[in-house]
Amino acid sequence: MSEGRVIGAVGARAKPRIRGKDISSLINQSLKDWVGQESGRFILWSPVAMICGVGLYFSLPAEPALWPFLALVSFFGGGWWTASQSGRVALSLVCRLLFFITLGLSLATLRTASVEAPVLPRAVGPVGLEGILLKKEDRTGDQRLTIAPLSIGALKENQIPVKIRVTWRGDPSDIEPGDRVRIFGPLTPPPGPAIPGGFDYGRQLYFDRIGGVGFLYDAPEVLERAERPALSLRIELWRDRMAARIERLAPGDAAPVLAALVTGQRDGIPPQITEHLRDTGLAHLLAISGLHMGLVCGLVFFGLRFLFACHPRWAAKYPIKKWAALGGMIGGLIYLIISGAPVSAQRAFIMAMIGFLAILMDRRAISLRNVALAALVIILLSPEAVMSAGFQMSFAAVMALVATYDWSQKRQRAFQDRGIVGRVAIFFGALFVTSLVAGLATSPMAIFHFNRIATYGLGANLLVMPIFTLIVMPGAVLGLVLMPLGLDAFVWPVVGAALNLILGLTETIAAQDGAVMDVPQWSGVAWGLVMAGMITLCIMTSPLRLIGVVLGATGLMMAPFSDRPEMMIAEDLKNIAVLDGAGEMHLLSRQRARFTIDQWRQMHGISTERRELPVFACDTESCRLPLPRFHIVYTEDIGEAAFACRNAQVVIYDGWDAQGLHGSCGAMLLTAETVGQGGPLSLYRHGRGFRIKQANNVSGNRPWSQ
Repeated sequence: MSEGRVIGAVGARAKPRIRGKDISSLINQSLKDWVGQESGRFILWSPVAMICGVGLYFSLPAEPALWPFLALVSFFGGGWWTASQSGRVALSLVCRLLFFITLGLSLATLRTASVEAPVLPRAVGPVGLEGILLKKEDRTGDQRLTIAPLSIGALKENQIPVKIRVTWRGDPSDIEPGDRVRIFGPLTPPPGPAIPGGFDYGRQLYFDRIGGVGFLYDAPEVLERAERPALSLRIELWRDRMAARIERLAPGDAAPVLAALVTGQRDGIPPQITEHLRDTGLAHLLAISGLHMGLVCGLVFFGLRFLFACHPRWAAKYPIKKWAALGGMIGGLIYLIISGAPVSAQRAFIMAMIGFLAILMDRRAISLRNVALAALVIILLSPEAVMSAGFQMSFAAVMALVATYDWSQKRQRAFQDRGIVGRVAIFFGALFVTSLVAGLATSPMAIFHFNRIATYGLGANLLVMPIFTLIVMPGAVLGLVLMPLGLDAFVWPVVGAALNLILGLTETIAAQDGAVMDVPQWSGVAWGLVMAGMITLCIMTSPLRLIGVVLGATGLMMAPFSDRPEMMIAEDLKNIAVLDGAGEMHLLSRQRARFTIDQWRQMHGISTERRELPVFACDTESCRLPLPRFHIVYTEDIGEAAFACRNAQVVIYDGWDAQGLHGSCGAMLLTAETVGQGGPLSLYRHGRGFRIKQANNVSGNRPWSQ
């Protein structure tokens, strides 16, 4: 008996052993639980998968056929259904993921085919053109005209683009949308990237169905005034007159900025104002985006709800919140039309409408699910928008803000219970958190697309946004409401004064030392890892979200080691730049191809203030740049090129026919033919030699490529 008690006591004191098998089963069970928790949120991942598919489409070297993608969509859709019916969760998730990726590929391919239109086969002109004016943009120093051509010189009908865009740098013309006009000047196909892998202006114009660009020698001539233009042209004319009225009534530099906030016409804003806003992280104020659409729809919604609530019987008997939501939808639609419906405004409008529909259906208006639905709608309508900085920045900011909003709901209620003090604290705290979270979320896109960071952006937003939110946008909405009655004359001066205060603050902040930090171009892999990490952190709720921290940290560590070229050559050998080990840029000429020089500086994080750059040492026969690692000779003389082939590393001959040098030159030989056929190029160090990346090879054989 006593022995049994002793054994029992010893057993009670003994600690249970945790076997490796138990740990393994515990980990497996936890992973299953976490995956099960995330599988119910797959709708949030579906637009991410479609974005990956669209990005994959635009990275292809040649235009693909549509039918293989449609077949894959059907195959993976069937696999998704079959796996779901049989309860195979893992296979179902894989099939769902591949379904949405191939769906994105299919939509992008279909969209490209649907907007196909003639593009000028070559440069023509100077040539005469007759057409209908679709859009007139009054910019500082010139006018940009978008015209639907009816005839272009001797071009055949099937060679005439649907739209062309030209610039007139003379005295402003009084032509109006809908007029039949005659113009005269040279036209060229849309330009490609200025640097390999750079922004593809031709791709953007392709999806706008603009098949030619140029400038005018003479002022546009009106052949026939529009008697009753189409509805779209009448809206354009209405916007022009509205912008002119606002600019006439608003004071000082605020006039064109205020017109841009209301009508979306930013072309009249002086470049220095745009630069100040960009350098202070406030460029988003000029884009008709989620901020503007949200403020307009929110002001209409809360204003109507307040008015309805003032009538006690209505408030008790009718769903005034839903009435106000309908009013907000109508207000958003009107603002979308007035703003010209740019892509950023379309995105914001879709997101606002989904929020109001949620109110009508008694659902949450602010949720990641609604953000995902808005993204799906935009990808279905315009898959090419995925490649734009505006799409990426707006959805990154909204996704991060909504995720932060969900996380802070319980903490916010604690402040709301403290009365007016808590509500004031919430307002200013929300401004701080909104600026901080949106700034952090959009920083990877700002670095990747623009190679710059506004150092004082957070502080500038905290100073400016209360003025903008409480005075500028409510005043703009009030002015729009009163404008049809002719009672808006007193509104615009007040709003303009507030906007002038904002512009003064941005000018002061932008003038501070270190206001802008130039950042060298990140690699696509580093940027993709950072974005994947941010998306994972925002969407996931289980401990698996820590994967996002690992992905983001890995991308940030890789970013400083992105590959950098040793030399860059502009199109048609107009200029040459070499980067030395100290990050200094050596130029063949400071005057030629200035736009391309700015692109080089931006891409490699070289401050635009550093204008005095060392150049090649030139004599009558050649230009030389002897560096410890890089000896380059540029010449227009074939004899000098042959001599340089014996002692230089790179020889650039500005001539087309260099047959005598090919095969006998000991250096890398680049000629006008080489650059002319492949477009602008970059030269990278590769072992003891070099490798070349050219713009046309990067762009591939696509419908928008030259």
